Amino acid sequence: MKNQWGAPETDQLKQMYALYDKAVEHIDVVCRKKCSSCCTCNVTLTSLEADLLIAGLAPQEKKDLKTRIKRHFPQKRFIPKMTTNMFARMCMENKDIPEEENDPSWGQCPMLVDDMCGIYDARPFGCRALLSQVHCAESGYARVPPIVLTINNLFLQYIEHLDQNGFSANLSDMLTLFLSDNSLDDFSDPSLIANDNRFLFNEKIAVLMIPPEHREKVGPLMEKFTAL
Repeated sequence: MKNQWGAPETDQLKQMYALYDKAVEHIDVVCRKKCSSCCTCNVTLTSLEADLLIAGLAPQEKKDLKTRIKRHFPQKRFIPKMTTNMFARMCMENKDIPEEENDPSWGQCPMLVDDMCGIYDARPFGCRALLSQVHCAESGYARVPPIVLTINNLFLQYIEHLDQNGFSANLSDMLTLFLSDNSLDDFSDPSLIANDNRFLFNEKIAVLMIPPEHREKVGPLMEKFTAL
């Protein structure tokens, strides 16, 4: 499978992951090992994140992952109708926002084994951003501080912007593609992605989603983004 991403983009993505860990390290959360209530089959990621994830696996690990996804592939899962930057642009343009169906009861992430993530070190940002100040299994919901939601959106926007020539999809669909015997060159034709509703083209940042009350707080973080 041809790698269509270069070292600069991959290195920047790794730095973004590290920067996020630093940005939220002071947040008091209850998330612990084997706490997997939020690990559903509805996680999405960019093609750059998928490439980084797969590149870190040994041949046998790739084979095992492919088998696991096939065996536990969720028949009902979140299929996004818009990316984060697409949503921001559509809001800016006062366009109607499409309704999306996302239900955690559809099932666990196929990466889970005994409530442990099988790709934890290489997990996409959508998983890293799942932080809660209450036990989700006990409360039935997650409680995320508003500033963390803003920070999460910023990272989602910048990660998509970094992969602006790529695409986004549900984790199961994306990894199935990346672990297939077909080449990613099959997706170099825009019409192929456009005609497959499981995949969405990524977009550049048109406008950042920062509430007025958080602009000063995230200013230093944005300076770090530009320095990457």
